[in-house]
Amino acid sequence: MSGMVRSTDPSLRRLGLIGVLVITLLATLLARLYYVQVLDPNKPQQTAGLLHDGAIVIPAPRGEIVDSTGVALVTNRSTHVITVDGETLRESADKGAAVLQRLGTLLQQSVTSLGQEITPCGVTVPAPCWTGEPFQPVPISTDAPTAAVLAISEHRELYPGVAVSTQTVRDYPGGSLAAHVLGYSGAVSADDQKANPKLQDADTIGRSGLEEEYDSVLRGVDGEQLVNLDARGYSVGTDKTIAPQQGDTLVTSINAKLQTLVEKSLADEIAAARKKGKPATSGALVVMDPNTGRILAIASYPTYDPQVFVGGISVADYKALTAAGSGDPLVGRAIAGQYAPGSTFKLITSSSLVTNKEISTDGRYPCPGSLSVDGRVKTNYDSESFAYPLTLKQALQVSCDTFFYAPEANEYYADQDRIDQGKKPTELLQKMAAAYGVGTAPGVDLPTDEQATGSYADRETRLANWNANKADYCQAAKAGYPDEPNPTQRAYLTELAKENCSDGFRYRAGDNADMAIGQGETTVSPLQLAAAYSAMINGGTLWNPTLGWGIVNSAGKVVKTINPTVKNKLPVSKSTLTYFADALHFQANHSVSGALAFDDSPYQTQIGGKTGTAEVEGKLDTSWLASWGPISVDSKGTNHAKYVVVGMIEQAGTGASAAAPMVRQVYDGLFGVDQPKVLPGGNAPTKLPKITPNALATAAQAASADAVLPKSPRVGGN
Repeated sequence: MSGMVRSTDPSLRRLGLIGVLVITLLATLLARLYYVQVLDPNKPQQTAGLLHDGAIVIPAPRGEIVDSTGVALVTNRSTHVITVDGETLRESADKGAAVLQRLGTLLQQSVTSLGQEITPCGVTVPAPCWTGEPFQPVPISTDAPTAAVLAISEHRELYPGVAVSTQTVRDYPGGSLAAHVLGYSGAVSADDQKANPKLQDADTIGRSGLEEEYDSVLRGVDGEQLVNLDARGYSVGTDKTIAPQQGDTLVTSINAKLQTLVEKSLADEIAAARKKGKPATSGALVVMDPNTGRILAIASYPTYDPQVFVGGISVADYKALTAAGSGDPLVGRAIAGQYAPGSTFKLITSSSLVTNKEISTDGRYPCPGSLSVDGRVKTNYDSESFAYPLTLKQALQVSCDTFFYAPEANEYYADQDRIDQGKKPTELLQKMAAAYGVGTAPGVDLPTDEQATGSYADRETRLANWNANKADYCQAAKAGYPDEPNPTQRAYLTELAKENCSDGFRYRAGDNADMAIGQGETTVSPLQLAAAYSAMINGGTLWNPTLGWGIVNSAGKVVKTINPTVKNKLPVSKSTLTYFADALHFQANHSVSGALAFDDSPYQTQIGGKTGTAEVEGKLDTSWLASWGPISVDSKGTNHAKYVVVGMIEQAGTGASAAAPMVRQVYDGLFGVDQPKVLPGGNAPTKLPKITPNALATAAQAASADAVLPKSPRVGGN
């Protein structure tokens, strides 16, 4: 019989049924075990053998930045944060669509963008996405509107998986006060984490200014909430919480009241210049202690409010800050800007001439109205001339340009003779400029990319620049400047391009003459000039200017005192520096340019200074005043001063007409003219303030009625 033979044995049939039953029971048991150990979110802690730990980062509040008296310049405030548990939403019947729709309406965000924010990143999930762990709540609003917070809190049943918590965010109570040196902070990026793997997604990192330079001090130590996870990485309970440690406090040498006065003086004089029809596009003011190298106040105009960056700057705000007509408020002119210094540079030129014995302090030299250098006629301001020869002191006082042209042109010719003999040029003026810090960053405790180096021309850099730009010069010489509407300017630029195309590598006597009076390719930042004049009045010490003063931990203990360092010792004798200070003492020498602005002041006998009126092609002159005071003279006849104040306004005219009145406002506050002295006792603090936990005053609270901190618009403008 072909085919399969069926068994009729009852015992075999029973055995088969039992086998099927056993297999079924075993499969059911395994399925239940998998559910309990892996899938069941309510499984008891006894199943911890299959659990592993995860951690939810609790961001540490950043340390505060305070002024020299303990007034908070940068602090923290509590804000509501809305977070979403992505897994809860994804496991709901509609995949969280209804919740996301409600959140989108509350926060005025699209459902699509919210969905992207809470979706974990992966190979197939491009940014934007959630870079954290799946079990971590995703923050979707870090400074949530009150209405949204109330709606979620009062109707939790409509927002499953959504939570509201509080965290600290940065706060700048003075608005735009000292914005360019304080800087701002922002969220951590993927690039930040590559550079520093210890950074967490929830961290905040300094992006500019002191916030960036002292980021490691300010950031603190994050806390953790340890959670138990199942095999899929889902949270099934909390283990313990480790509290975060707030970052340390940075004490600065900035004085909030003086800073307010400086910013007001700058804004007032720019407004006054504009009323006179001057463009007065931007400016800067620096107050420095020449004896310690500490910066007491530093301001730039236009400015901005760092608060716009808290929680992420909006597209509209960023466009407003960077638009063509904004005046570039994000650029700190006092440190990052570089400008032709005009006659303020004659301090450096005089130092070179006297030190290298090219002229003597008691000699007399001509000051004609004009002088031909390399076949080109160079003149004094308004072609002023003197029928009699001048001493160096007199030349500084009346700011005679031709007095300085002649010896520096002669220096050039002497160098050319050395080159013809196969020797290297001495370039004495360039070496003195470098000794005063021109050509290198000032070394202030801020990010290097926020510091202008200043510049000057020499034979080597001229050749290097020509090699790098020759093609552009020649192209411009051929094409001209068709987009330039002014025919005179167009012709000038075209002729200049032709000259640079063929002979741009040549360093000429006229270049040395231009450098002698702070023109040509010579540029400095206002902070560099303040450091240079500080070196003159303190006897020759060129400081790396410093903003930080001390670091205090959360217990109020000083963990570090930040001391300014010496950048260089000037190769100029103290007697020569005293000679310059005497020459530019306003009361003793009323002919000094700029003294007129202080003519009726009760403290004129205690001030010295040098104006500068720098010519800029196609623009109105840049106005400068570098000053120092109050002056005291010791038994050896050496000048000393408590402060160096340097002011600059672009396109505002002469130094005497714009920068000098602006600087006077600062001295009025320092001397207490018709107002209380802006610094207690007329002196900058010499001891670190006592910082106690949770006892920091805010700038707005601490500023008295006579020096109220300005609440500037969130977006600065020109």
